[in-house]
Amino acid sequence: MWLHQFTPIKPTRFRLVVYLSFVVALCWPLRVGHGASASDEQRLVDEATATFQRFLESPGIASWYVAQGKNIKGVFIVPKFVRGAFLVGAAGGKGVLLAQDFVRDGWSYPAFYGMSVASVGVQAGLDLAEVVMIIQTHGGLERFYGSGTVRLGVDAGLTLGPWGEAGTAGLDVVTFAWSKGLFGGMSLDGLAVTAYDGSNEAYYGSRVTPEQILTTKSASNPGADRLRAVVGRLFSPQP
Repeated sequence: MWLHQFTPIKPTRFRLVVYLSFVVALCWPLRVGHGASASDEQRLVDEATATFQRFLESPGIASWYVAQGKNIKGVFIVPKFVRGAFLVGAAGGKGVLLAQDFVRDGWSYPAFYGMSVASVGVQAGLDLAEVVMIIQTHGGLERFYGSGTVRLGVDAGLTLGPWGEAGTAGLDVVTFAWSKGLFGGMSLDGLAVTAYDGSNEAYYGSRVTPEQILTTKSASNPGADRLRAVVGRLFSPQP
């Protein structure tokens, strides 16, 4: 009997349902780590490791990465970046940030963040991407230190741009995205990054700030050693 009561969803209504589903999916990661577990965060670290391995295997990127050497201050990896453009462009995902340690010749353990952005270039529909951001200045890295949300981009006094379009020497942050089987430059406007205090606490077993993880190295978890090795495997920076 219930089959006769079923009303097909009209195309316009279907688009609205899909869009609202996308909004829910986009906002879900931005819960600032509430209810986070160490196993969830380890899964994210493992996914970030796989993403960065693909990043280094893309044509032209490994040589560029090595050439930057000590100019690279940090690496932000978002292995699942949901994006869509039904009514307005929007995108978001959860990621990890590592900072380069020039004194100890290595990389920090990861700090957990969420990323959201109002628009991601020209696109249609809904898809999943992988994003890597290379932070080239101390000022750019310091924007990530505080808890809460920080906006990145020209309006925030930070130059943010895609790799491969007009050079990267003058950019604080260089952005990449996995598309069509390889990484390429990606333009991000209106970028906001939120520190996930709950995720950091779950992964390290104590309350630690992003700055403590990235600079004072007061938190560690051997589950991230492989990620640290992959991020630093192509060069050994010098002070």
